[in-house]
Amino acid sequence: MPADPDPKDHRPRVAAERRARMRKRLIESAMIVFAQRGIGASVIPDVIAAAGVSQGSFYNYFRTNDDLLAAVSDALSHDMVQMIESVVGDIEDPALRVATGIRLYLHLARSYPVVAQFLSGTGLSLVGKKSSVYEYLPSDIKEGLKRGTFDEASADVALDMVAGAGVIAVHRMAQGKTTKDYPERIVRAVLRSLGVSAASATKLTSAPLPKLVAPPESLLEKAQEKLTEMAEPSNLRA
Repeated sequence: MPADPDPKDHRPRVAAERRARMRKRLIESAMIVFAQRGIGASVIPDVIAAAGVSQGSFYNYFRTNDDLLAAVSDALSHDMVQMIESVVGDIEDPALRVATGIRLYLHLARSYPVVAQFLSGTGLSLVGKKSSVYEYLPSDIKEGLKRGTFDEASADVALDMVAGAGVIAVHRMAQGKTTKDYPERIVRAVLRSLGVSAASATKLTSAPLPKLVAPPESLLEKAQEKLTEMAEPSNLRA
């Protein structure tokens, strides 16, 4: 009968923590590479180089581009949803919840260029039933329909309209400067397409938003920090 594990043996915990750090490092590097190159070609060699790991080490964690893309998407979605839900989770009005959530999403993308570049570079490949849009908005839209806030004729395509508007808006912000109220203009257009009156759409997008700042160890902060370091001239980093 094998002996019980030594409760003082910290090696399994240390090994697990090391693996978690390496996986996180690869995901951060992959996000930057996807942001710069999109998904049209194999990014694995570039991710290995950016992370400074061996090919063998890399393949202990991921096998394909799709594996990497899914891992980055999941991690980014988790970070962004946590931050946004901390604000919208207690909002009682479903229309205000939808408006505030989309506004925060767009402002986050503009505040973190690496996020906008990643989402723009990956484009429609991340739009689907596994995205946070399809996970969180259906219940808000159904509640809005029950209250008569949203137009029932638009409900069946509401999620696609929100997702499509988000993709285009983030792409435009990644490509260049947009007006300060650009996210609000996008959200007003989305609300109008859902049957919300012009006056109500303006009111729903006029309240001040809290400035969301990602935790220091989040993917948003770490990837943005790494991208900024990569962009600095070598003499400034020395």
